[in-house]
Amino acid sequence: MSGATDSVRKFWHAWTIHPARVRKLWQPPWWQESEGFRDIPCRACRKFDANRQACAVPYGTPSRKCAVAAIEANLNDTAGQSVLEIGYGRWALARNLVRRGGGTWTGIDPRQPQGSPARMGQGNHGHAAAIPFPNASFDLVYGIQTFEHWGQKAGTVMEPSSYADCLHEILRVLKPGGRLYLDAPMHYHGHEMFIMGDVDRLRCLFDNTLWQDIVMERWRREYQPLTRFMPGAKVLAEWPVEISSYPESEANRLMQTGSAWLLTFKARKRSR
Repeated sequence: MSGATDSVRKFWHAWTIHPARVRKLWQPPWWQESEGFRDIPCRACRKFDANRQACAVPYGTPSRKCAVAAIEANLNDTAGQSVLEIGYGRWALARNLVRRGGGTWTGIDPRQPQGSPARMGQGNHGHAAAIPFPNASFDLVYGIQTFEHWGQKAGTVMEPSSYADCLHEILRVLKPGGRLYLDAPMHYHGHEMFIMGDVDRLRCLFDNTLWQDIVMERWRREYQPLTRFMPGAKVLAEWPVEISSYPESEANRLMQTGSAWLLTFKARKRSR
């Protein structure tokens, strides 16, 4: 990212990431109900600039711009909550929104040094399959474009993890009634479920006896009047490594005619 673009990002974050302002912008409903999903077409998104016929988020890939909108819409009310981010990296948008909204942010990331001790209110080493906190520690657990990487084979920092194990760990550290929020790009990278956009297989990861109020949102699935977006050659070269359960012809069709979009998951831990 260039220095100029970085300055735009910092200025834009400082101007927009104020919970009260964000909540006002994203007063519901900001979605359309369709086929059991909440759909957010680009033309109806509150980040769409109708005058310019463009996304108003000033930087990032189309997938990352959708993540910005989805974060604002879904993580703008965390006052008094203990919040865990999985795979926090360097992108601080959601972290800042949580903190400015009066939540206590904690993060884990497998790329952090393993000797870094896990502490509430800080960023530390950790992984979704082995969260270093006691049972019922958090009101909210979220991950921004990390969900798709838990089980991937190419370019990962750890052996592929079981999605069942990761979700069991998240369930363990959530308080009864606590919330989960995850987002991931479809037709882009990561585990084959995400590359192929297999939402039925993804939905089956969430056991109805453990989770309630499950909602899936589709951002940018209808991208017009914006342009089609697909990964570059480097990411596409990883597809054959990841894809083993789907026909090669279907993957080739996606490369030619598909368009990447963002899927979000929201759920609550059942109170027993």
